[in-house]
Formats: sequence, C-alpha cells, structure tokens
Amino acid sequence: MKKFHLVLLVLTVASAIAVGVTGIQRIFADSKPSVQLNTGNASPREVEDNTRKAILRDYTAAWQEMSTALEKNDTAPLNENFTGFALDRLTQRVKEQHSQGLATRIVDHGHKVDAIFYSIDGSAIELRDTASIETQVLEGSTVVHSDQAEIRYVAIMTGAEDRWKVRVLQEREP
Repeated sequence: MKKFHLVLLVLTVASAIAVGVTGIQRIFADSKPSVQLNTGNASPREVEDNTRKAILRDYTAAWQEMSTALEKNDTAPLNENFTGFALDRLTQRVKEQHSQGLATRIVDHGHKVDAIFYSIDGSAIELRDTASIETQVLEGSTVVHSDQAEIRYVAIMTGAEDRWKVRVLQEREP
C-alpha cells in the first residue's frame, strides 16, 4: 500500500510540474516583447514624451501582433498596427506560408530602438531597431527549422486614427 501512495504522490507532483511548465510557457509566449526606445537623437525635432510613450506602446504591440499573425496564419491582427507597404508584405507572407502548410513562431528576446528622424509636422518617425529574435518554422506542431539572430530593421511609423502604425518594416544592412 505504501508503494501505491508513493507512486500516486510522484505522479501527482509530475503532473503539477507539467501543468506549471505549460502555464509558464503560455505566459511567456503571450507576453509583450521588451523594447527599449531611445529618442534622444531624433531630428529635426524633439520627440515629445507623450509621443515617445505612444510609439513605444504601438511598436511593441505591432511586434506582438505580427508574431500572432505569423504563428496562427491569420492576417486580422495585422490591421490594428500595420498599414501600407508593411501591411501588404506581411499579409502576403502569412498567405504564402499558410498555402505551404507552414507557420512561423517568433521568440522575441528584445529590441533596442533608436529614433533617428521625426518629421517637422509630427506625422512620421523613422526607427532603427536591433532585434534579437528566434524564428521557428513549423509544419503543424513540429519545428522544421529554427534560427536565432540579431537582425537590424528600419521602421517607419505614421500617425493614424488614435495610434501610430508601422508603414515600413524592412531588414537593413548592418
């Protein structure tokens, strides 16, 4: 009888650990990426504090929603944070990978972003982003390729409705 209780205890603890690890993974998967935004060198005008906060919020949300769209093969999340060229390219990418039976998971390890241009009229900002990301290509639930890299992006955001939207998001040369 003691063996039975010991086995039962071990199975209970193992189950609790498995549920806890799965829960922790889900929490981290749904968390926002870490974005550090430096606006001190933007020109020709200074970035106001409220604008800085809004850009940080909306750029972070754009990465989170792009990750969701690529992993779920669903273009709907892109509409909230992307417009123009960036929206067109990401929509096409989601459709292409979906047609091939693939999905992309982005494990985001953070961004160091510098604002380098802020338009005189305050309608557009250019960002240089150094992103540390892991990209996993999935076929069903199987990872068929994984790559971790530091990638440099140029992003142009424009004011739209009640937020800033990413109009251009493009890899750049180091």
